[in-house]
Amino acid sequence: MNRRKFTQITGSSLAALAGNTAFADHHGKKGKPFKAKFAPSPGQLFSGKGKKLGYVDQLKLAYDLGFRAWEDNGLNRQKNDLLEKIAEFMKDKKMEFGVSVITNGKGAMFNKPTDEQKELVKRDLERGIEVAKITGQTNMTMLPGVRDESMTREEQIKASVDSMRLCCDLVEEHGIILAQEPLSHPIGGKPVLIESFEDGHLLCKLVDRKSCKLLADFFHEGQIGNGAKLIENAEKVWDQVSYVQYGASPGRKEPGTGKLDYVAVTKYLRKKGFTGIIGMEHGQSKKGQEGLDALMAAYRKIDA
Repeated sequence: MNRRKFTQITGSSLAALAGNTAFADHHGKKGKPFKAKFAPSPGQLFSGKGKKLGYVDQLKLAYDLGFRAWEDNGLNRQKNDLLEKIAEFMKDKKMEFGVSVITNGKGAMFNKPTDEQKELVKRDLERGIEVAKITGQTNMTMLPGVRDESMTREEQIKASVDSMRLCCDLVEEHGIILAQEPLSHPIGGKPVLIESFEDGHLLCKLVDRKSCKLLADFFHEGQIGNGAKLIENAEKVWDQVSYVQYGASPGRKEPGTGKLDYVAVTKYLRKKGFTGIIGMEHGQSKKGQEGLDALMAAYRKIDA
């Protein structure tokens, strides 16, 4: 699954799916609210062949299956009238918003962004502020640009602090947290500025603002070879973590399909007293109803 590609799900009403087992099992184990705030995303709960759901109907399905949070990387690209409907449903059901991507950095080297890149990032942040006023979001994913190979990574992170603080100046009064996400893959074919928990932690510590924190995506940390040290590495950076995401590595499917121990990670988060949202940023190992059943079973197991 391409994490940056937003899939617009259009279509039918809940009534058209009355016979589907995903809706029929409301009163069984599937319908019990999860203890953790796992957050699915658009298209994830009804994939493959079959009828597709409109956006709010997807939220209804998520709620009926026991989820009490939701994330959508592409939320900022939705029209405001739909955002208002989404926000109304979420408020009514007491569901919480996870992240959306506020900016992908626009290919800028944050140690020396061009004036054009600065303006593009600013526009992204302004749109994020507009969305947050409707949805009430706090955490929004930020990708702080790409690598300058003429410097060491640490040197570039230090040289990028001023640019990051300017971004914080724009969003902080609106209660937005720019959740810096280390990535294990390039952006637009270019290597990223931060690729590990350690990199993101250094950036957040140096920026030293309440609006600049770390998004701990355990999939990416596993992908760069730190799968055996997930908890150890998370502990080292925990003072800056504001948001968490899951995904099996390798494969980026539901927990349990790769080598990462998400039962242990979830226990660790509970021990730390983490009550925030855990984004389900991954695909499914199977399609259709079988895929949904596998996903639900995986998250029931780690939520036990």
